[in-house]
Amino acid sequence: MAGPDGLGSPPDPAAVIAYVEVAAGCALFAAHAAVPGDLPIERAASAIDAIRGAAARTRAGQRASVVLGAHELVGALAALGEAAAVRTPVTVHIIERRGGLAVGRDELAPALDVGAGVLVTWSNQEAADMALVARRAAEDSETPFLHLVDALPSDVAALGGARDLAARFLGSERTPPTFTDVSPGESDGDGGPRPQGRGVVRKRAERSFCARVPFALTSAMRELCELTGRSLGAIERVDTSDAEEIMVVMGCAFPAAREVVRSLRAQGRRIGLVGVRALRPFFGAEVVKTLGRAKAVVVLEPLDVPLAPYGPLAAGVKAAFADALTWAPGFPGVGRIPPIISATFATIDGTITERDVRLSLAEIASGERARRHMVFGSDG
Repeated sequence: MAGPDGLGSPPDPAAVIAYVEVAAGCALFAAHAAVPGDLPIERAASAIDAIRGAAARTRAGQRASVVLGAHELVGALAALGEAAAVRTPVTVHIIERRGGLAVGRDELAPALDVGAGVLVTWSNQEAADMALVARRAAEDSETPFLHLVDALPSDVAALGGARDLAARFLGSERTPPTFTDVSPGESDGDGGPRPQGRGVVRKRAERSFCARVPFALTSAMRELCELTGRSLGAIERVDTSDAEEIMVVMGCAFPAAREVVRSLRAQGRRIGLVGVRALRPFFGAEVVKTLGRAKAVVVLEPLDVPLAPYGPLAAGVKAAFADALTWAPGFPGVGRIPPIISATFATIDGTITERDVRLSLAEIASGERARRHMVFGSDG
C-alpha cells in the first residue's frame, strides 16, 4: 500500500483507507467536499485489498473505513462478506465522483446479501451525518456497514465542523472487537478436535451479533440528532398522517418525490412520502405503521434486478405487510394489504426526475388492475 497522501480536493473513485480521524474524513468524502491536507489517506492497490486492509486494522483495534466508487463494489463484496463473518466493524462508503450518480445502481442489490448493514443517503449533509452513524453502529454491533451515497454534489460549506463533530460523537478511543475467530481443527478446550467447523462457529455468532444492529443503529441516529438538531431516522416521513396515496423511495428518488408531493398537496391531493435510509436492517414494522391506512403505495427504486418480480425495496415492503396481516410479533395488525406498485429504473441518466415520479404515480389510477411492477429505462 502507498503511504499517507494528503488530498486537498476530492479524488476519483479509488480504494482508499482513511485510517486517521476516519469518520471525519469519510464524512467529507461522502459530501463531495475537499479533504484537508493534514488528514492522512492511504490508498490500496484494489478494492479487495482496501477492505481486507481496513478489516485488519480494525481487528487490531484501530478505526478504518474504505471509500470506493460504485464500479468497484461488486468485485469486493466477497471481502466485505469475510469482514462480516468475523464480526469486523469496518465501514465502506460508495461515492461516485466521476460526473455525478452511478448508472443503474446495479451494485446495490447483491450488496444486500453479504451480512453487512446497508444505508442509502440522498443529500450531502445526511451523507456526512450517516458516515458518523455507520461508524458508531458498526462498532457497537461489531457488524460492518455499507453506506451508499446517492446524491449529487451540493454546497458543503456547513461541513466545516465535521472533524469536531466526529470527535465529540465518537471519542478518540474504541473497544477492540470481542469476537474471536477459530482456526480449522482448533481444540475444543479438552484436548479433542472442535466438533463443528469454523463456518458453523461464525454463523452462530453472526445471528447473535446482528441482533444488536437495529438498536445500535437507532441509538446512534438518536444521539447524533441530539447533538446536531438535525432530523435523522431509518425512515423519513413527509405528509403521511392523512395520506391516501404514499410513495416509498430511496436514494436519489427522494428529492424529486418530495417536490412532487409538495406540488400535488397544493392541488388538494392527499399524498405522502416515505424515504428509506436503512435497507439492512429493514424496519418493516415502522414502514407498515406509516403505510397501513394508505389506499395505494408506489415504491420507487433507482435500480433494477433483472428476472426479479419487483425491486428489493418493494420486496421488503410487501414482506412487512404479509407479516402484519398474519399478526407477526412486533408488527401492527392490518386488515388488508393495499396495492403496492413497484417502479424500478433499469438505467438512470443522472437522477430520477419529477417526471419519472409522476409517471409512476399515474399507475394508481388503474386501481386494483394497476401493474404491480413497472420498469423504466429498459430497451425491452
